Amino acid sequence: MKRLLLLSTLALAAGCYTKESETPNGLSSFRVEVTTLTVGDGSGALLPVVNACAAKYGNDQAAVPPAVRGTTECPYTLPRTDVDIGLSITAVDGNGGEMTSFNGPVSFRVVPGDITGDYSKRWANLTNGKGTGSVRVAHLYGETHVWVQDEPFELDYADGGVVGDLTQVPAEPATRTFATGLSTPIRFSEPGISTLQLPESGFETSVFIKQFLRIGRNPEAGEPLVQNCDPSDPNNGQQMKLLVTGTDSSGFYVTDMTACRVLEKSLAGANIQTPEPDGFNPGRFNSVYIYNYQFPEGLDAGDLIWTLSGTVAEFTNTTQLSFPAWTLRENVRLLPQSEWNKYLSQVPPVEINGRLCGYSGSPYLDDLLCGYSYKNFKMESLESSLVKLRRVKFPRVFKNCDANGNNDMPMFCPSGSGAARTWKNCFEEPADDPDLPERQCVIDCTLGIGQFAGTICAEKTTYTNFGQFVVEMNATGPAAAGLDDSVAARITKVSVGTTSLTRAQPQGARINLYCDQPVHVRFGEEGVSVDQTGTLVAANTRFEYTLQGNETQVALVRDAAATRNAACQLAPDSRSRISLQIKDAVPDLNPDCSETDADAAKALQCKQLHAATFDVVGHLKHVGPARPRWNVLPRDQDDLCCYPGPGLECPKPIKPCP
Repeated sequence: MKRLLLLSTLALAAGCYTKESETPNGLSSFRVEVTTLTVGDGSGALLPVVNACAAKYGNDQAAVPPAVRGTTECPYTLPRTDVDIGLSITAVDGNGGEMTSFNGPVSFRVVPGDITGDYSKRWANLTNGKGTGSVRVAHLYGETHVWVQDEPFELDYADGGVVGDLTQVPAEPATRTFATGLSTPIRFSEPGISTLQLPESGFETSVFIKQFLRIGRNPEAGEPLVQNCDPSDPNNGQQMKLLVTGTDSSGFYVTDMTACRVLEKSLAGANIQTPEPDGFNPGRFNSVYIYNYQFPEGLDAGDLIWTLSGTVAEFTNTTQLSFPAWTLRENVRLLPQSEWNKYLSQVPPVEINGRLCGYSGSPYLDDLLCGYSYKNFKMESLESSLVKLRRVKFPRVFKNCDANGNNDMPMFCPSGSGAARTWKNCFEEPADDPDLPERQCVIDCTLGIGQFAGTICAEKTTYTNFGQFVVEMNATGPAAAGLDDSVAARITKVSVGTTSLTRAQPQGARINLYCDQPVHVRFGEEGVSVDQTGTLVAANTRFEYTLQGNETQVALVRDAAATRNAACQLAPDSRSRISLQIKDAVPDLNPDCSETDADAAKALQCKQLHAATFDVVGHLKHVGPARPRWNVLPRDQDDLCCYPGPGLECPKPIKPCP
């Protein structure tokens, strides 16, 4: 018994001892303090805080105390420019004390954010454990930290080598500890859809390409996100509301219902041919396509979602989120059918007209393709949004321009200036360009010129491969005639009395005439006049005529039976084109048809299609390599309606427009 007790005592004694932990030696971390935060243009201007915070200080940004700026209660607005962040850095040892023996360069990293400055803005030198520096960064949002690291910074590479001023690169120390320290949080506004869609520095593609973004917030994750708009904007302070506007076999479209308005003149490089009446872009850059790789199970058009996340990508110049995740806020299909569109009804589609296409006061070569200019931010502001086309005409001809059978169509672009401006290869064209015949065929067909003058033609290979085809948009003219009056400078208004008067019009143009009293009209060269023997145009009736040969003048005189002078409006038709893609939405409607089909039913269907004009609602997509570049994708057959031709019906299954 004593022996057992002795062994137990020895065992306990052997297992119970203490030893002080060793004090870590060397560099452990960095203490990082943000000293300044200014606009990254060298001006030293302070970054603005959100309007809700500024309102507490009399809406005076300068009155907001430095200690408050960039906190949870007073975040900075999401910057659209580079930002300079001033830093004070202290090396820290394993005991948390200052490590005065540390000397050498340290590098910067900002998360989230992209360092954009030259090499001098990417590192700082510490002497006796202390130093200061400034990092220039872009794309800041949400909770942001500046990291200081005992490791080399990344160099810029291009064309197989290092680029930039290498005299700004510090000598590399013999060893690195890879110790890291980070600043306290700097709070910026949370990102919205417009964060990735708004053009920056004149670019149409998103500056957040390849970055992961989270948009929105679940209610359990904190206070709801609200919009930080100009105080005059009705959406300022409104809760972010993300609406599913449509689904397809590969993903879905989302619109931020409460996004802020964007002034046209606020975007650098904007090509504003005709300003919007209110000065704001027609869209709010508030829609995006979510590429889900398959149908988004559990989502329907009209649903609300709390959050949306994914990696920003560009596909054919359309910004999208890929590898997405989302959280559902409200599934409207669980409600009575009468409420399925309760949110969709709050975002009516924007009509695409000549003003949005980029028309100026005078006809121009690019008018033939709606929104062709890469600086047309009116169209860009509506990318992935629901839009409406009014009274478009379908093609009468589908021409296969693939002469060599390689299933690939060459691109074309405008070239030259003034009267010599024309369409040709987008790049330097060799004298023996093998694609020249194909390219000329595509140009003539798509634009309705050359061999296809006066005809709406779609290139058949493009239609077969992608389902896209060209439609002709509504003609310019008075709204009373059902025409597009969005560019008033293109409509000539005249008072027509008992004496013949003339007005010049572009040679070869298709002219639309509309008068509120009966008039007589005649077309001809300079000096042409008209009397009561001229062609009679009834009151309040659209009259269309294409100028022939050397005809450049329109002569008008009021009819003898008119009760007063006629108020007439004249407008040349730009015959602008845009693309449609309806295969998924209306598979039974075949635009590539023949009125002489041996099947009488198909022939009649084709005749009805050619004679009709259509209103179309759909999502707007940017297809940069295509001509036209903008493509409208209806969701289903209810997104189309028809104005049938005289004595005809709408082609099946399209219903008449109300």
